[in-house]
Order: sequence, then C-alpha cells, then structure tokens
Amino acid sequence: MKIRHLAILGILFTAVGPLSAHQANTTLSSVVVHQDHLKFIFSIAEAEMIDAFDLVMNDEVGYGRAVMLTKADEVLAYLQEKTAFHVDGEPVVWTEQSSATTVDRDGDLLLRLTLVAALEELPAELEMRIDLAERMGSTHRNIAKILYAKKTMRQAVFSQDRSQQLFVFGEKKSVWDNVKAFTVLGTEHIFEGYDHILFLLALIIVGGRLADLVKIVSAFTVAHSITLILAALEWVSLPGKWIECGIALSIVYVAAENLWMRRADHRWILTFCFGLVHGFGFANVLRNLGLPSKGLIASLLAFNVGVEIGQVVIVAVLFPLILWLSRRTFQRQVVLGVSVAILLFGLGWFFDRVFELDFMPL
Repeated sequence: MKIRHLAILGILFTAVGPLSAHQANTTLSSVVVHQDHLKFIFSIAEAEMIDAFDLVMNDEVGYGRAVMLTKADEVLAYLQEKTAFHVDGEPVVWTEQSSATTVDRDGDLLLRLTLVAALEELPAELEMRIDLAERMGSTHRNIAKILYAKKTMRQAVFSQDRSQQLFVFGEKKSVWDNVKAFTVLGTEHIFEGYDHILFLLALIIVGGRLADLVKIVSAFTVAHSITLILAALEWVSLPGKWIECGIALSIVYVAAENLWMRRADHRWILTFCFGLVHGFGFANVLRNLGLPSKGLIASLLAFNVGVEIGQVVIVAVLFPLILWLSRRTFQRQVVLGVSVAILLFGLGWFFDRVFELDFMPL
C-alpha cells in the first residue's frame, strides 16, 4: 500500500481515536441519606483493581475473593483521601467502615466498601467530591446513585473534569431537567465507545449513494431504539456478556463483509438486525446510571436522541472524506485496509469478552 493510502488510514482512525469502550475504567457508588445516618457504598471490579492497585489474580477456586479483600485497606485509604462529603456545608466524618466481595449480574467479581457517618437530622444539601484519576487514569468515571429519604433518587457521573457536585434535595428535578441530562449522557456515550464508532465506520466506509447511507443509519436508529426501550424497562433481559460479545461479532461480520462487498444497497437490513444488539448495549449503560421514575419514557427517548446526535456528528465528519475517497482510484485499497484493521479490533474484543482475558487496551 502506498504512503498516501496509509496517510488516509491514519486520518480515518484519528477521527475516532480518543474514545473508550462501554464500561472500561468505571467504578460504582451508592449514597443513601437517612434521617440519622449517611451511607456510602463504593464498588470496584477486579479488572480495575488489577490496573490501579496491582491486584494479582489466579484461577484457584476462592482465591479471587480472598486476595481482593487483602487490598481492601489500600483501596479504602485511597478512597478516603480522594473523596469528600459535606452535608449542609459541614464535612462528613465516617464512623463505621466495612469491606466485602460480591458478584454483579454479569458474574464479575467486585470489592465493595461501605462507609457510614452519623447525622443529627435529614440534610437539605449534599456535596460530593470523587476524584480517583490519580491512580485510575484521566478516563475514569464513577457512576453514582443517590437515594434521599427512601424516595428521591438522583444519578450522577463523576470524572476528572467533573469531580465535585452539589445535590439540593429541597428542589425537585423537572422532566425537562432529566431530558437535558439524558440527552447529554447519550451523546457522551457515543463519543466514548470505540465499538459503536468502529461499527458505524465499517458500515459507511464502502461509500455508495447518500440514499443508501440514510437507509443504513435510519435502520440502525430504529433497531437500537426498540431494544433500548424494551431492555431499559426490563421487558426483555439478556446477560451483559452475551450482549458485549454480540456487539463485537457485529463489528467482525460487517468488516469482513467489506472485503468482498462493493455495493451497499441492501445493507440496511443487516444493519437493522445488528442495531437490535447494540440497543441492548445502550440499555446496560442506562441501568448503571439509574432511571428516574418521573418522565421515564421522556428520559429514555432523550438518551436515544443524544446517541443520534453523536452518530450524526461522526457521520458528518467522516462522510465528506469517504465521498472524496470514492472518487479516487485507490479507494478499494483503503476500504480493504480500514476493514481489516476494524476486523482485528472486533476479533480482539470478541475473544477478550468471551474468555475474559483483559488483553485489550480498553
């Protein structure tokens, strides 16, 4: 392949480069505010502990739980250093702490730390700072759920750029507030997912008429909207591992099909089928965030709109380049090169997710 062809490959991958996968480098928090005490429950998965706390695992039965607990004090010390809580402006002093291991719905092993502080009365405000980037990296996110007085649920995402947030419980969040928040979350999610972006790139890299591209994107939108709503409302449920493996296989198939396919007239049908799988992946993200009881359907649709905004922006950036490429004599070579690269990524994700090898960089 000539130098100029390689340069075009570089441009295409640079456009989707600074993204990360679905749940990589993520921890979970639950904060429960009672009349007389505040409880902070922090959960970190085995994969994140291996990277951030030098956890060493092997395949012995029962070994995983025991070795994770040996790291509990280290994780707890770091957590107390890098988090801060204030109720009604006063700093929270933790009086109780405990650690345990548990398994999530997908079978992943977690270390769970619980901190408890006494309160004199039910607070009106809670300010939280969670900034774990020093050890866990700049892409780390902590997904937090806050339950106030057993009835008010809030959700928040803490990151290096947004490590401190204030929650005022005297104010009720409107449906419009939830719609805005979930639209932003949907857009952020699309820009942070290598797998969805490479799937989209594999679909459109072959070029074709604008009408065919519209059919492809529309089919994907309709399909993942269906399963997103069904799964988020828990009318249909599939194991998360199956979904993530299915997304990887969709990438592999589309990239492989590019090696022999030259026209995209009927690709929208295939895209619709794979879009159903990707919709379950989007729903998993929403489960972690927690869905509001007020304006539930509106929040779901807003998240989906956010996803579409992200997709439209990506297509708008890439399509002019792909259109220009379609008029060049070396277009076929570039399509083959990009497709092979995407195919290898897809295979890597598939085997990584099936056998839980953790060898992929995201």
